[in-house]
Amino acid sequence: MIRRLTTTSTSAPRWARPGRWGCLPGGFALLELLVVVAIVALLASLLLPGLRHARVAARIVRAHAELRQVDVALQMYLDANRDRLPPTRSSCSLRQDFELPVELGVQRMLPYETAMVRTGYGEAQVDRVTLPDVFAPHLTYKYRAPGPAIINDTLAEPPFGASLWVPNAFPDVSSAEGRYYTNARDEPPSPVRYALWSIGPDPESPKFRSTAVRIGKAPVPRFFWCRGATDTGMVTHFMDRAGRQYQSP
Repeated sequence: MIRRLTTTSTSAPRWARPGRWGCLPGGFALLELLVVVAIVALLASLLLPGLRHARVAARIVRAHAELRQVDVALQMYLDANRDRLPPTRSSCSLRQDFELPVELGVQRMLPYETAMVRTGYGEAQVDRVTLPDVFAPHLTYKYRAPGPAIINDTLAEPPFGASLWVPNAFPDVSSAEGRYYTNARDEPPSPVRYALWSIGPDPESPKFRSTAVRIGKAPVPRFFWCRGATDTGMVTHFMDRAGRQYQSP
């Protein structure tokens, strides 16, 4: 008996052969994959700025809420201390300039801690409010009030204490004309009792490089304010002599 020999082809059947672009039919071709990646990248470029602005907007809302908490604490302090505000603080080593008044923490109106601070002379124990700026967690929110100031742990009375620049047309704070108030006895009282602020979304904002900042006109004038998620500048609260509250957008 003669057996019929058959040859087995080693090549794959047509349906299983690679497609034109180097993949099996039904799979992704390299060109198709590149198109998908390009579309995803395009969508991301369109959506990420919106997400970033939404994140900044949420932080601005939080900054306003926490500054409002300080407003309430200051009103409690005024009620408990014969309508006197805590002094403004400035220091070359132990403290941040214009940090929140430690008196608000000591009197249990805001959270505070006792921390060790390193100076050029060694370590020192310092009481400080623990309410970090949402835009700069290594800093606290800022406080400034015309009147007494504690400078390097030494009390300075007006006119050598703290000053605050207020536009002449207050409560219109868009004016470029104004003056510094110290609440000295022989001077008119300041129309603004105190100001609070956050450094805002961008610590390197061009607004902070202006001459007005360098000579201490912030934060009451509107020029320094952050006006929304697409802007930079300070998130600001302040109170006038009648107790009315004002804030940036």
